Amino acid sequence: MYEAAGPADADPTQTFQFTTGRGWHVVLTKAVLHVGALYLDQSLPVSGSQGTNCILPGTYVAQVTAGRDINLLSPAPQRFPVEGQGTTIPPALAGQVWLTGVDINAVADTTPILVVAGKVNDTGAAAIPFEATLTIGSNRQATGAQVAGASAICKQRIVSVPTDVSVQSTGGLLLRIDPRELFTNVDFSQLAKLADGSYAFSDEPSSPDYTQPSRNLFQNLESAGALYTFSWSESL
Repeated sequence: MYEAAGPADADPTQTFQFTTGRGWHVVLTKAVLHVGALYLDQSLPVSGSQGTNCILPGTYVAQVTAGRDINLLSPAPQRFPVEGQGTTIPPALAGQVWLTGVDINAVADTTPILVVAGKVNDTGAAAIPFEATLTIGSNRQATGAQVAGASAICKQRIVSVPTDVSVQSTGGLLLRIDPRELFTNVDFSQLAKLADGSYAFSDEPSSPDYTQPSRNLFQNLESAGALYTFSWSESL
């Protein structure tokens, strides 16, 4: 069984709110991440291997290849639409989160990968509404990406997370995703203001509105830090 969820301390009966390291108080009303697939591998990515294939070397020990949208404001495990596959051999050292709605190498993809909305304020300021819808398609394809050593689109879609998970004969794989980590070092004061008075993150890197908060939100989405946590749960 393969499932994903928001953080364990999320309370579906309460608003999900937190204060960032920059002092912004955030209240999230929506946070949905589309996970296209999950994999566990016995090998860790090699530092400095940007010119390598997106597929890790070594042995994949677990996988689920049908994706779904994950409500990051709920602590309840949300099951993927198909049963995953796994083998009980030595522990996996890396977990991969595939952020795609199409074939991993296809450039065009309009799938909303991350959708967030809420309100934010700093000390003494009125709360302002904000929203973001991020995609990973032709908008993220770097110039010259087909040149050897350049970043292919698949590298924008695969997050490899160091882990230590052993597949067991009972239970299931659980991926927890903490939306607080998406806003690390985000400066909301630089967001573009819309006509209705709300603020929006940009999804277009070539736009003049693609400033610090938009860059950081996307970079945090691809971070192998505390955003994604793999574990094997006997209760699944």
